[in-house]
Amino acid sequence: MIEGHLRPIKDYCLGIFDGPHATPSEADDGPIFLGIKNITDDGRLNFSEIRHVSEQEYPRWTKRVIPQSGDVVFTYEATLHRYALIPEGFRGCLGRRVALVRPDPSKLDSSFLLYYFLSFGWRRVIEGAVITGATVDRIPLEKFPDFPVRIPDLKTQKSIAEVLAAYDNLIADNTRRIELLERSARLLFEEWFVRLRYPGHEHDKIIGGVPKGWRRAQLDKIAETNVASYSSRTLPDEISYIDISSVKEGRILEKTRMSREEAPGRARRRARDGDVIWSNVRPNLRQFALVLDPDESDVFSTGFTVLTPRAVPFSFLYAAVTIDPFVGFLVNHTTGASYPAVRPDDFERAEILVPTDILLGEFHASCEPLLRLCSNLSLQNKKLASARDLLLPRLMDGRIEV
Repeated sequence: MIEGHLRPIKDYCLGIFDGPHATPSEADDGPIFLGIKNITDDGRLNFSEIRHVSEQEYPRWTKRVIPQSGDVVFTYEATLHRYALIPEGFRGCLGRRVALVRPDPSKLDSSFLLYYFLSFGWRRVIEGAVITGATVDRIPLEKFPDFPVRIPDLKTQKSIAEVLAAYDNLIADNTRRIELLERSARLLFEEWFVRLRYPGHEHDKIIGGVPKGWRRAQLDKIAETNVASYSSRTLPDEISYIDISSVKEGRILEKTRMSREEAPGRARRRARDGDVIWSNVRPNLRQFALVLDPDESDVFSTGFTVLTPRAVPFSFLYAAVTIDPFVGFLVNHTTGASYPAVRPDDFERAEILVPTDILLGEFHASCEPLLRLCSNLSLQNKKLASARDLLLPRLMDGRIEV
């Protein structure tokens, strides 16, 4: 059972440390400089992009603390509510705006602490303490040790962590499947339509750099932009709002339920099955997603350009507008120094190499099942994560026994 009284988190910790308030010189190899981008929203470390610190500079960047297995790292400025567990074998240092909690193993289980930090109850504690600044929000680290927590006994902590880990293991398995499926679809697109090694390419003539029967077309010839929108009068009474911050490279991370009266003025865009949403702001951040089986209540921000395929299948359109050359085109057409953005007509002017209808059909037949399975697995992960988060308070307060 949970303890009867709230206690400050420092009572359960050997220490709470932040990282250096600077950034080291670039290094090709060496220990990891753990930054915000390496900590995901769902409690994992992501090392797909790594910044290194040199061996020579490493002692300087670990004067405050050397991260070790069992530490829980978190973000405390700019991008908040990110937590992860330091694994065995990790060698690196804390980056800017990243701190860590070192649990006392005689009082606090590291895995349990991670789940606690991901819970709604802890989020409320953080949101009540966040300092809103002119440019970024931050958690006041000087007050962090006194933040209140309600922690059960160690045996209960470990039992709770085991139950919740079962959900996370399923999420991890689904995530690996999604990554493999997406990679398969993208590799097929690149093989056929970038490297031009499509079925039968050996027998086709290349005319002006384009295979016979193919054509170069502006995007507005194969897709439409912002086909459907709501007005203030036609907006549904209850909506699921998706804004730019809710979308990350290929993923709709969350939807916010709200009434029409609560909805911001930019809650207007509609997207149909097979549409592609692309953030107009800072396209280098790659905030895009393929919309499959949307809910009737889904409403998107006017900060997105919604692309609706017309002369090509959605699988081809999605791949074509998310490869590096297309992203580069958008970046090169941004305007505004402090708020670089593109307009819908910038998308429309982009040139796309369009293959024959037969190849388009073959590609779609191969990739549509992969993309829809990715969508279904992503939905499963959201449900699993929701179930995990709902279980945590019930497990701790004894409503569900472990």
